[in-house]
Amino acid sequence: MKRTFRAWLLSTLPAALLWLPGCTITTEGIQQAEVPLEEVFPPSKTVASYHQVTKPTRPADADLETQLGGKQKVAILRKWSVMATLSADYGIPKRQPVARVSVTEMSSKQNAYGAYTNLRPGLLNDSNYVKIGVHGALDGERLLFVQDRFLIVIRDLGNLQDPTRRAILINFGRAISDRIPRDITDIALVSYLPYENRVPATERLDKEDPLGMGLFKAGGVTALYRTEDRARECKVFLAEAGDASAVKGLLKDVKTAMTKEGPVIELGIGNEGFQGRLFKSLAMVSRREQVVFGCYGTMTDREMKNVMAGIDRRVKPYVPPKIKEKEKEETEEKKGGLGPFTPQL
Repeated sequence: MKRTFRAWLLSTLPAALLWLPGCTITTEGIQQAEVPLEEVFPPSKTVASYHQVTKPTRPADADLETQLGGKQKVAILRKWSVMATLSADYGIPKRQPVARVSVTEMSSKQNAYGAYTNLRPGLLNDSNYVKIGVHGALDGERLLFVQDRFLIVIRDLGNLQDPTRRAILINFGRAISDRIPRDITDIALVSYLPYENRVPATERLDKEDPLGMGLFKAGGVTALYRTEDRARECKVFLAEAGDASAVKGLLKDVKTAMTKEGPVIELGIGNEGFQGRLFKSLAMVSRREQVVFGCYGTMTDREMKNVMAGIDRRVKPYVPPKIKEKEKEETEEKKGGLGPFTPQL
């Protein structure tokens, strides 16, 4: 009887969890719970012996500007559908706080990532980019990172020097990341970018047209690629359309822009593609599924084609066809193979 009840309980528990408010179970069986904004802040003594010396509160505009690094950055943040921002100080009681943590909840994971990619500095040393959340960047007295729909900024208040400052910022970042029980995944368009020759932390999500030509009105993703010797580079752009006709229209618009700069030839990458010139540089553009992607710059024809082919494979990975067992046996027999074993009487 005990075993029967236990088996019933185990079989019904996942279904019961689905009915809990703010709780979902992924296809991989991973629980994903909604996290209230206040719960993202680590409690006292989570990071060394530091206490939460002030409760999370909504910062004044001037304080938020100081936290992010100026009015311009606050304006960038607010372009990406901010829901709420709270901040709290950490330190040893009766002493000056050592860190200020601000957590901004965005309306979606994509908006959080978009704000992050437009706020983080580009082209820093590789050591300034850290694997916290989806991505993290150390910029002087600040650590900025994104995870799920949250954008987190941790600022040193004690004028500490490296490596002490770096260690404190990273420790707070990891403690906060651990409090967000969400899958750490890239935005779909970013996941199509190949790693080879990609310059770290140049991926950027734009609300406006990433080419600045008024073609991709719904925005897109850009990234910078360079050869190992840094002698040549190209800018990659990707955009997604809602249906087949829209994606064909986007491709046609880019092709039209290319024809204004010179002859255009077909490119054997993707469902359809073209090669020509854009911004007075060698350029390529293709489409695959609902994605239009391309690049332009000073890389050679072969180098740019390698980048384009890498994107194409990521948009639609190759899946080997399934061959039935009988068909495999017949193929082996035609090739002179032994085929299935038949015992001799």
